[in-house]
Amino acid sequence: MPELPEVETIKRQLERAIIGKKIVGVEVRFKKPLKATESEFRRAVLGAEIVSVGRRAKLLLMNLSGDYTIVFHLKMSGRIFIVKNNVSPTKHTHLVLDLSGGEKLFFEDYRKFGYIKLIKTADLERLFEEENYGGEPLDPKFKFEVFSACLTKSPRKKIKPLLMEQTCVAGLGNIYAAESCFYAGILPIRSAGSLTDAEIKKLFLSIKKVLKKAIKYRGTSADAYLDTRGERGEFQKYLMVYGRGGERCKKCGATIKTVRLGGRGTNFCPKCQV
Repeated sequence: MPELPEVETIKRQLERAIIGKKIVGVEVRFKKPLKATESEFRRAVLGAEIVSVGRRAKLLLMNLSGDYTIVFHLKMSGRIFIVKNNVSPTKHTHLVLDLSGGEKLFFEDYRKFGYIKLIKTADLERLFEEENYGGEPLDPKFKFEVFSACLTKSPRKKIKPLLMEQTCVAGLGNIYAAESCFYAGILPIRSAGSLTDAEIKKLFLSIKKVLKKAIKYRGTSADAYLDTRGERGEFQKYLMVYGRGGERCKKCGATIKTVRLGGRGTNFCPKCQV
């Protein structure tokens, strides 16, 4: 958390807010998340124009003139805010970028697991290969045949942890892997090899459906996530199983069960999912 819908929401908001602006000031308030020397970071970004904002899996990409990209990974509790110049940083603010036009970008992370990397834009594809990212689920190039072939390579793995590995599909975490399994009517504890072609197809389509709906509602604020305006997402209102252990299934009324799977709590409906 944040996962694909949350990072995509932030990306889209930043596209509207900061493209074309220049970075006119840099304040590194906590050095550990910065995977570069402070002087190197300053030289690369100070005075640069923000030419585009992208996303790959759960990574947020801020592409600059001068052929550098700032890569943000929000991990568990990272946040990116766009604020007016008169707003002061908090004790959890690790990086402040002063932008032309009278605004600032804050990177905050109270759990301190997130990171900021400075990478040559030309080297981004190599970074993605090193991370072994699978297909982008909302990209037209993400085809069912590729998804199915990836699942069949790991027949003994449980389906939900496999979805979270990023190798078959990029950007899913605990929330959307659980929700996708529910929408597909598949128990998350089943092995990938037990799924029929029809079930794999349902899962493929369910992933797309869940992610599109979550983006529509600006992500899930089940924990610390806020968008760039400091507002909560709204998709938590529509969650079917995640975070609902012991509650009634919205579809059939059965009690949502919880198991430990891959070191994570996993919720499912014992009637709707088989």
